[in-house]
Amino acid sequence: MMVFHAMGMNYRHDGEFSIDRPAGSGDELLLIFKTEARVSLQKGEVTAPPDSALLYTEGYPQRYRAGCKEYVNHFIHMDCRAEKRFLAGTGIPVNEVLPLQDVSEAEELMRLISREEMSNSPYKEQYMDMLIRLLLLKIGDGFRMRKNAPAGIHSSVLGALRAEVYSNAGRFGSVSELAREVSLSPSRFQKLYREQFGVSCYEDLLSAKVKAAQYYLKNSSLTIKEIAAVCGYENDVCFMRLFKKRTGMTPGEYRGR
Repeated sequence: MMVFHAMGMNYRHDGEFSIDRPAGSGDELLLIFKTEARVSLQKGEVTAPPDSALLYTEGYPQRYRAGCKEYVNHFIHMDCRAEKRFLAGTGIPVNEVLPLQDVSEAEELMRLISREEMSNSPYKEQYMDMLIRLLLLKIGDGFRMRKNAPAGIHSSVLGALRAEVYSNAGRFGSVSELAREVSLSPSRFQKLYREQFGVSCYEDLLSAKVKAAQYYLKNSSLTIKEIAAVCGYENDVCFMRLFKKRTGMTPGEYRGR
C-alpha cells in the first residue's frame, strides 16, 4: 500500500529558497515545480522548468533551489517501499527532472488527496492509496506524452482541442471552425494536427461524432433526429448516411442491437 505522509500545493518562497537533505527525507518525495528551479543530481546541476516533476526515491540526496525571483512548487511525501514493482511500472524515471505535457490532471488529483486527508472515512487509507497510485500513473503519462509529442508551441493547445472535440463533437461543424479555435490557418492546422495525432482532423471529427451518436443510441431515449442535432447535423439524413458508412448499420439497426 502507498502510505501518505505529507503534502503541500502552491508553496511560495523567495529567490533565496533552497533545500539540502544529503540523506533525503526518509521517504519518497514527488515535486512538481511551478516556477523554474535548479536541481543538483548525480550528473550535476540541471534546470527544472515550470510544470516539470521530480520523484526522489528514499535515501537519494535532495538538493534543489529557486531558479528565479520566486519559487513555487507542489510536493507530496509518501512511503512506496512496499510498492517498488508498481512504481517501476509507472514508467517514471526516478531522481530525474521530467518535463510534463500537462499537469492539470495531476494537480486535481493532489487536491483530492488533500481533501481526503481531512476526511473521517473508514476507507481513508484505501482511498489515499488509490489516489496516490493514480497520481503517479498520471505523472508517468504526462512524461511519455511530452517525450513523444512533436515539439512546438501548439502541441498542448491541439491536445486540449482534441479532448474538446471528443467530449462535445456537436459543437464543431468543419475544419475551419477547429482551426479558428487555435488561431491557425486551416492548412497549417491540418498539417500540425496530422503530425501530432497521426490522423486528419476531419476524420477525427467524424469519428468523434459517430462515437457520440453511438453513446446516445445506447444510453438515451432521444430520437434519431434529436441525436443528429446533438452531433451537429441539422439534416438527419446526412447524419444517418455518415453513421451507416462508418458502422455498417443504420442508427435504428444499431439501437436495436
